[in-house]
Amino acid sequence: MKKILTTILFVLFITLVHSQSFKVSKNVLSTSLFNHFTDLAGYSISYERMLDPGYSLNVAQFSYKLNASIISNKNKAVFTTINSQSFFDEDAYIFEGYNILPELKYYFTWNAPMGFYINVFGSYTNYVRNYTNILVSNEVFEEKRYENLGRGIGGGFQFKVVKNFTLDLVGGYHLQNITSKTKRLGNEDFIENPMIKAEKLYINIFFGINF
Repeated sequence: MKKILTTILFVLFITLVHSQSFKVSKNVLSTSLFNHFTDLAGYSISYERMLDPGYSLNVAQFSYKLNASIISNKNKAVFTTINSQSFFDEDAYIFEGYNILPELKYYFTWNAPMGFYINVFGSYTNYVRNYTNILVSNEVFEEKRYENLGRGIGGGFQFKVVKNFTLDLVGGYHLQNITSKTKRLGNEDFIENPMIKAEKLYINIFFGINF
């Protein structure tokens, strides 16, 4: 019994030493710097974790990342023009909703989650766009509800800027199925719009911390 216990403890010790020799900082918490320059701007947070803490050199090249955003933005629109001078309503368009984008990454380097990678991702966006025409009424003139389901593939490069602070530069191809419905001032019911497919280049920049 004593020999068996000694053998078990020895194996556990060797495993622990071996594990620590490959252990990496396996988490990245970040936020998007690019998101603030889009119509669907708001507040975003992302969490990336290695699928293995670095104990297996093969598995340690894979990670998953979950990106979540609260959409809260407004855009201006011209409501009248006098003598070639345009006047704007700063709050003409109001955007509110949320976005979720999970992704799976594969790193080409052994120091993941740093280095070059390819990724596949999905996305779900649900938001409302309210338009107010102050020449007609101060009430919402048009309410449009969107539901976008997307998928895509891309690649990127994540690196440390200073100490454990990181930048993640990512781009790719993003295909979305967009369904929407519209309700105008004076109507009680929404009218379903035809579903459309949208293709676009997905670009983002994340600033985060590796721990």
